[in-house]
Amino acid sequence: MICENQKEVINHAIRLSWFLQECLTLGTLRGFRHFDTFMRGREELVLRVYPITQSPTCSTLLPPEIDSRSMLPLPELISPLDEDLGRETERTVFLITGYAKYRCPYVWLRSHKELLIEPNESDKENPLQLITTDEWKIKDIKLWQIVAEIISLTIHADNPFEINFDFLEQLPVQESRLLNHSLLKFLETVYIQSDDPFVDRVYQDITKLQSRQIESWFRL
Repeated sequence: MICENQKEVINHAIRLSWFLQECLTLGTLRGFRHFDTFMRGREELVLRVYPITQSPTCSTLLPPEIDSRSMLPLPELISPLDEDLGRETERTVFLITGYAKYRCPYVWLRSHKELLIEPNESDKENPLQLITTDEWKIKDIKLWQIVAEIISLTIHADNPFEINFDFLEQLPVQESRLLNHSLLKFLETVYIQSDDPFVDRVYQDITKLQSRQIESWFRL
């Protein structure tokens, strides 16, 4: 017989594997106006948000009342890429992780720490205290919800998943067609699962992507 604790461990492991698949999917997409992403290994998704509009005196990402003793250290992964991410000036860099050792997602801020979080005397490499990551173990939280929360706290975008259609127009026809299809599928998933205020703006971009897809069929 499998005890309840073992069932919970197995359940979290399965959910984490699904989460990492979401990371892989988002990590292959381009064309968002407010951010870009790429995978770093199997358990890490780098999210770069731009531009910076957060006030240096505002600490929405890590309130000072958070108990740092409950936080977890970032595993040893200092590399030349980490140093490059830390020196990023135009984009705010986050590391979204699904480490098997923690059995749940965590998010670390990798740049602009002095602008976006309160100084922490205990461990400078603590994960951010986000609503979505805190609730992941008890709710069906999706990767796009974590990304949306990060962006809303960083640049307050009306639509965190706004598409940069100028970027799509500049791509070669076949590449643009494939990316258009992938972005459409992603936004449709967000639209179906979301009840956030920005969902109407997501729908507007869905209709534009659908129109571009239909137009591309006639060009074949």
